[in-house]
Amino acid sequence: MEITIPIILGIFYLAYHMRNETARINFKKILKDNIKFSWTKQSGFKEFVIFVAFLVFYKISRFVAIGDASTAFANAYRVIEWEKTLGIFYEIEIQKYFLDKTALIQFLNQIYIRVHVPSMVIFFIWLYRNYKEFYFYIRNGFIFANVITIFFFIGFPCAPPRMLNEVGFIDTLLTISNVNIYQGKLSYLFNQYAAMPSMHYGTSLLLGVVVFLLSKNILVRLGIFIYPTFVLLVIVATANHFFLDAVLGGLIVIFAYAAMPLFSKKYRYSNLKNLAMPTRSNTDLEMKSRQMADILDQKV
Repeated sequence: MEITIPIILGIFYLAYHMRNETARINFKKILKDNIKFSWTKQSGFKEFVIFVAFLVFYKISRFVAIGDASTAFANAYRVIEWEKTLGIFYEIEIQKYFLDKTALIQFLNQIYIRVHVPSMVIFFIWLYRNYKEFYFYIRNGFIFANVITIFFFIGFPCAPPRMLNEVGFIDTLLTISNVNIYQGKLSYLFNQYAAMPSMHYGTSLLLGVVVFLLSKNILVRLGIFIYPTFVLLVIVATANHFFLDAVLGGLIVIFAYAAMPLFSKKYRYSNLKNLAMPTRSNTDLEMKSRQMADILDQKV
């Protein structure tokens, strides 16, 4: 379901680049520059292969990591008790607020099942095209964070709130949007007991922080944090995650990037800071050279 939007965007992308002869020539050049696979050189095709391979690995690993139902439900009840102790168990009240707003909850359901992967794809394309010097650091941290989550799925299988009907949660995907993720050809690839941590939220937080730090558009920078807040609302209102699932998802993302300098010196803060420092372009240097030459000519 999440792959539908990337396919539609891909069709529009191809149609746009085939609109006239000039566009087709430019598109052929883009393909020529990116289609060659290389382990040592930057390549858009290589990045595409890496992400597809990782997505397949991640889906399969989630399936392999499926825990038994009794443990998953016991852990879900344990999360509820933790939240009650912390005074943050308000998911049922939040969901109840949206249940009588059918159109809105249907919209939130569609956001949950369709936006996660496309937003990630658009983000990394934007990052690769505009901030390539940071791309590999952010890509590697993202993959590292998702690998960490697999160990949580294995060691702490947890049923999502939507399965806890006796507590008061409603499966809005099934009862309101008629979306059955428990059956179907590909349902066996989904780990139904992988509620904790929530990488829906972890990824949205990553997008928000990176866009805030890198974007030059002040409106984009100020507005981007609406996205992780909105994702938190979506995953709670649709009863797909607890608050603590989101907290852990965010902490895993933070930990992944904090730990990356242990694996490579190039990921140390000082080196990343050097990447962020603006450099003078050749045009600026040429202008200064001409200005200096004019000053010398005047003195002579």
